[in-house]
Amino acid sequence: MVVQRAKRMGIDVMAITDHDGMGGVEEAVAEGKRLGVKVVRGVEFSAEYAQDVPGFEGCTHYMHILGYGMDPSDPELKRILDFIQERRVWRNEQLRQVFEELGWPMTMEELKAHSINGFVGKVSFARVLMERGACADPYAAFRDRNLLAHPKIKAVHRYKISAEEAIRVINGAGGKAFFAHPFQLSFRPAREESDAAYRKRQEAVISALKDLGMAGIECWYPTHTPEQTAFLLDLAKRLDMLVSKGSDDHGENARPVKKMGNFSTEADLSMLQWVEEYL
Repeated sequence: MVVQRAKRMGIDVMAITDHDGMGGVEEAVAEGKRLGVKVVRGVEFSAEYAQDVPGFEGCTHYMHILGYGMDPSDPELKRILDFIQERRVWRNEQLRQVFEELGWPMTMEELKAHSINGFVGKVSFARVLMERGACADPYAAFRDRNLLAHPKIKAVHRYKISAEEAIRVINGAGGKAFFAHPFQLSFRPAREESDAAYRKRQEAVISALKDLGMAGIECWYPTHTPEQTAFLLDLAKRLDMLVSKGSDDHGENARPVKKMGNFSTEADLSMLQWVEEYL
């Protein structure tokens, strides 16, 4: 369990932010109390912002939005998460059918057996593929253009909530909304642009979302360079927003660079004191 791994790594405060769901969070909170690890309830939404952004009109922007500290019993939050889960079931079936076309038939029962808490996602497919010898580990499956990186697989998209609704739901459930790993902000129609233009785009999008109630920015992140982190910290200061630190740990056998134990950085803990509200 992720909380037990955190304890072994000497972590005493953590957030659980699964994609588009909060299944297992209460179990993690209970296990944290048993082990002496404080667990913040959270979620990570895949979201899109289709409104015009000053200076970058005509684009739809795609991002992940983190929610920290929500009440999981909030009726509106539960309704949204249930709807997203219905859409996830549909997407998983589409992925299963594509893999069958590619010569890798799988059953939903098999996928559930390779999922934590029965929560089927792409990593479930990766674990099945690893077990069958198609790849050395789940992380490799995501990079292999014959497996999860195949164009037909990548064409099956996850449902995205609107950024406006994600922020509204998080705030309505008593939480705080954060812009996750800002250097993964994407947009369509896509075009080449300089680093300077991209950072102006980041600032414009984050500023627009702040006006909608977004509270903070995930500034410390495993793939951020020191210069990128400094830019985001300065941006948060200029916009008067909170900051967070995240490892984006997806499990023991996935994405080795994004691991709680591997990701260490000199974060200013005084800037993370807002977390105490949810401990």
